[in-house]
Amino acid sequence: MKPTNLDYCQNTIEEMFKSVAPMIGIHVMLLVLEYSLWKTQDLYDEVKLITFSEKGVSLDNLKELDEEKARLVAHEFMISIITTLGRLVGIQLASKLTEQFQILKEEY
Repeated sequence: MKPTNLDYCQNTIEEMFKSVAPMIGIHVMLLVLEYSLWKTQDLYDEVKLITFSEKGVSLDNLKELDEEKARLVAHEFMISIITTLGRLVGIQLASKLTEQFQILKEEY
């Protein structure tokens, strides 16, 4: 089965969570996710379907939406996380994360 854009976003967010949470702390990471969820809600009310905890982030509930809408919501959420982390930890780290995610994207 071919991975979907939603799978790409899920994997990217998981990688971000695993690599960044140890650096900034799990509670700060959860605040970043909460802020990103709130920010994305300005554009997509469906972002409420995204769940997260100390164990990670799940986009599974977005599968209830049509594929294009799910992709847009997940992508906007992911970009919001990257932007927020960029402001929090600096542009250099955000650039490095973006490079890593481009490599991940090429694998899909």
